[in-house]
Amino acid sequence: MELALLGAEYWRLLRDVRLRALKDSPAAYISEYQVESTWGEAEWRARFRYRHWVVVRRGGAIIGLASSVRVDDRPPLERHIESVWVDPRYRRTGVLRAMLAYLGAVEPDVTDWRIWVLDTNEIARKVYDRLGFTPTGEQQPLEDGSGRFEIRLGIHVGR
Repeated sequence: MELALLGAEYWRLLRDVRLRALKDSPAAYISEYQVESTWGEAEWRARFRYRHWVVVRRGGAIIGLASSVRVDDRPPLERHIESVWVDPRYRRTGVLRAMLAYLGAVEPDVTDWRIWVLDTNEIARKVYDRLGFTPTGEQQPLEDGSGRFEIRLGIHVGR
């Protein structure tokens, strides 16, 4: 398993993997394949401005993707994990754990990691629970009027 940070010059790779994730697990994301598949180079490059993107390769194939982002109105040593995806053939093999550790190594001063999980995504909630994330008590409604919401989970790594 090989982990790497992507730079903006790899926007096409990000696009391909992200669209693959949206097709594979549409219920896990707020965004939709039909929306992101219409984006051009400028929109994809913009996704690199305020976040780190990590990919996991195995045998040359991308099997995992995640990003970390600094949110302006949150504490300076807190990051949000977003756009997480692991190829279904490699789930429960340590890929997500490796990506989170890698992001922690890239941003060693971060003490608090957060992630929003859809209220209907029980699988994700169980996965993050196993990794030590706990509910923060915060939630936010989705803007699509569906009545669904996201739950914020967090973990303190206390460096």
